[in-house]
Amino acid sequence: MLNEKLQDIRTELQGKWGILAVFLLGWLLCLKYILGGNLPIGMMIGIFPLVLLIGGLFIKKPMVLFAVLFTVNYFIMGSLRYLIHHPLPLPISVIMDILYLTLVCILLVKCVWGHYEIRKIGIGILFIYLIWVLYCLIQAFNNTCDTGFEFTAWSRDIRPYAFHTIYIIIIFAILFRKVEHIKWFLYIWAIFTLLAVAKGYWQRNHGFDQYEWWWLWSGGERTHFINSGVRYFSFFSDAANFGSNMAFCTVTFGLTALYIKGWKSKIFFLGVALASGYGLMIAGTRSALFVALAGFVLYTLLSKNWKLFLSSTLLIILAIGFLKFTTIGDSNRLIHRMRTAFDPKDASLQVRLENQKAMKAYMKEAPWGIGMGRDASNVPVNNKYRLVSTTATDSTLIYIWTRTGIIGLTIYLLLYVATMIGGCYIVLFKIKNKELRGILTALLCGAACMMVAAYGNLIYLQYPNGLLIFGCETLVYLGPYFDKQLTKQKEEKENADPQPA
Repeated sequence: MLNEKLQDIRTELQGKWGILAVFLLGWLLCLKYILGGNLPIGMMIGIFPLVLLIGGLFIKKPMVLFAVLFTVNYFIMGSLRYLIHHPLPLPISVIMDILYLTLVCILLVKCVWGHYEIRKIGIGILFIYLIWVLYCLIQAFNNTCDTGFEFTAWSRDIRPYAFHTIYIIIIFAILFRKVEHIKWFLYIWAIFTLLAVAKGYWQRNHGFDQYEWWWLWSGGERTHFINSGVRYFSFFSDAANFGSNMAFCTVTFGLTALYIKGWKSKIFFLGVALASGYGLMIAGTRSALFVALAGFVLYTLLSKNWKLFLSSTLLIILAIGFLKFTTIGDSNRLIHRMRTAFDPKDASLQVRLENQKAMKAYMKEAPWGIGMGRDASNVPVNNKYRLVSTTATDSTLIYIWTRTGIIGLTIYLLLYVATMIGGCYIVLFKIKNKELRGILTALLCGAACMMVAAYGNLIYLQYPNGLLIFGCETLVYLGPYFDKQLTKQKEEKENADPQPA
């Protein structure tokens, strides 16, 4: 026994000495080239051992790379404001492609080595969204605008709108192996949410920094300085994205607080839900109100509790009635902004409806859409679909409709409905553990309600929402796997307990 331990220690030390030797050799070569006047090559050689070390860490612990991916996904849009004078060397979607593909490849290789279960990839949600990927691939042959195949434009859309979804599903399906991993995901997400709310609070009470002012005065002021007041955006791309995400978080963390075990966890997630509600209000995103309502309505249906359903429905009706038919609290800017969501004569709503009306006339002749990635840069001025390509869509669903046609929009919505039906079936009939069922219900309701925001704003697949939405849906589809795991643990614990005399 002692000899085995000594052998393990010797092997570990040999590995560490090997790593140290690689570092020393690399830095000596680096110093040689720098002293020789060749700074670029010297720096490349000096960085190479560090790259190897980080790469080795990612291969050994893929969850670390997932944490990096999650962090970049959450902050990358807001960081662009601070890189106005030093733009990123690659487009955002390409940076995310590199992170996604690196993690996917590592996980698949580890599946081959037997460290992870590759059979977990065979969940229904993957096959549902592969249908959408197939349709998007066919879109490469869409020549509605009579301009030929535009690979750059097509690839610019198919990656975030199709491929990223598949990457996310594969990553979550392989990497998340225990119920504890779901809780870890929720805690990390909750901490980031609190940071987002704190940034929004700072903007509202202490003002914007110089980079945010530059962004606002370069065009953002048109949608963020409005008659009802200032809309705050935290470190998100804009207030619409911030508000919708906060509604998503309000639903998810509010419901999680009801079911997660431990009073400390309950208080923590309830606090995050309340903070998210504050973020929703200061963002001034009217559709976010419907997002939250939709999530809680779905929860009442999944709860199988008719008393809860009736009381929640009554509460929602009263809330809508308060906003639509009264003027109580209208002096409060936040309440007034929410109230305009129920005003059919609202100016911004009328502009949006007029734009959609104008596009309908063109889209009747384009059932396949004008093509993925089509915009002012690749649709000629004299082309009949130029108007469609340059009109602001302000909505994910409208964007999918104009680019992939009524056929594409129908397919996407049908796949979404199929995903939700499958998720509801799993939650209602396949999960026995009460805590797990409650957490999965929270994830499903949060992800489901974001489709409401997809009609009102162009945010459904915007960073950081895509990773969160499809990650939540994937975890729901993994529910039966986790439930069997918990059942097995419970049986083993019962069998291990001594029988009473």
